[in-house]
Amino acid sequence: MFKIITIPFDRKNGHFDEDILNRFVINKEIKAYRAEFFQDGDAKYWTIFLEYDPLLEQASKKDLEGLNEPQRLLLDRLKAWRKERAEKDGVPVFIIGANRELVDIVRNAPKSLEALRQIKGFGKSKISRYGTEIIGIINGFYSKQ
Repeated sequence: MFKIITIPFDRKNGHFDEDILNRFVINKEIKAYRAEFFQDGDAKYWTIFLEYDPLLEQASKKDLEGLNEPQRLLLDRLKAWRKERAEKDGVPVFIIGANRELVDIVRNAPKSLEALRQIKGFGKSKISRYGTEIIGIINGFYSKQ
């Protein structure tokens, strides 16, 4: 995959805002890059061409095979929650859980934090931050209200 990022010089703060670049590359493996400095009148810019691979572990079609319709709906709900939570926490979604981990959660449907601990990728830290919410989503999804 390819991306071109142009970063203008911030006159107010007196520097180029490298956070623009850092936010983009946080969940990518950079394979190649080329940076060029240019000016347009008084405006100064860096433009960076990036070739990259996403690091976010994708759930393969094989991982999704065998999921029934309710499980696919639960997976969609978990992904939506993960996206909202990542935005709220200011972290990439894969920090909360990779797609493959969410598929494992759907397949196992843990009903307790201890059961969630059995899912690969969910250790003490992730469980303390996100476990209660995940278990709540699962239990709410399967409740017979």
